[in-house]
Amino acid sequence: MSVSSYFLSYLHAAVVSASGVVDQYGLAIVVAGLFLESAGVIFLPGETLLIGAGFVASQGAFNPLVLFALGIIGTSAGWFTAYYIGYKVGIKWVKKHGRWIGITAERLNKTHTFMNKYGSIVVLFGRFIVPLRQLQGYISGSAETALQDFYLWNILGAVIWVAFWGGAGYFLGML
Repeated sequence: MSVSSYFLSYLHAAVVSASGVVDQYGLAIVVAGLFLESAGVIFLPGETLLIGAGFVASQGAFNPLVLFALGIIGTSAGWFTAYYIGYKVGIKWVKKHGRWIGITAERLNKTHTFMNKYGSIVVLFGRFIVPLRQLQGYISGSAETALQDFYLWNILGAVIWVAFWGGAGYFLGML
């Protein structure tokens, strides 16, 4: 079996599985899944949910623009929740307990410097990297990234990510 046929068979199985879940539970499961994944639940399949939802939308089950808007809301709300928790609890927790998991004051300062310099790029494109997507809000909040910057790049990243994966499912369904 070639790599491309393996990938296509995996993609087909994922779309069929996610489509069934979306078809049965509706858009609420998509929003809830995207929220939870963005809020830090590492093994939730956000891309798969969006591909399946896009596929179901292409079959006329619901409006793809509603999926797009709700997808952005779900994923952004999850990141904002994680950002808030990271901002309020994260930095204090890391300063107090970080040494037990290898986070020293020097590493924390490097993270702050890195996020101040490259935070917008990390937030924008971090959505496409697992598990960075799930942990990004906590990292940004703990690194005390400015909320205005995080807000802008979080929303823009959500628009790109939801459009890409939801659109992929939609166009697969149109084939």
